[in-house]
This record gives sequence, C-alpha cells and structure tokens, in this order.
Amino acid sequence: MEEAVAQGKDALVHMKLPPSSFEPVQGAIDTSVVVVTNIKSLTTTWGPFLQKLKLFTRLVDGIAHVSGRIDELCGL
Repeated sequence: MEEAVAQGKDALVHMKLPPSSFEPVQGAIDTSVVVVTNIKSLTTTWGPFLQKLKLFTRLVDGIAHVSGRIDELCGL
C-alpha cells in the first residue's frame, strides 16, 4: 500500500501543467457554471409566480371568451 501511495505522489509531481492556452477555456467553463447556477436560482424564485400568472391569464381569457359569446347572443 505504501508503495502505491509513493508511486502516486511521484506521478503527481511529474505531471505537466496544461498550457496557458487552456486558461480562457477554464474561464469560460467557470462562467457557464455561474450562469447555470443563476438560472436555477431564477427558476426557483420566479417559477411559482409564473405558473400562477399563466393560470390567471387562462382564467381571464376564458372570461373574455364567455363575455364575447354573451355579447353575440344579446345582439341577436
């Protein structure tokens, strides 16, 4: 077991660092992680409100439809 740990530490010491050209890629990845986290937060915050708003607009549309039908019938 100790030999395996020693070999692992030796391999870690000899690993090459990624070239500096990968730094912009890492920055883009970090930024996208932040964006995804913020989107999840927005969904958690605004999701219930938007669902209620959708139900409200359906209700108002239904009332407008019924009201329009009543106006048509009264005009006959």
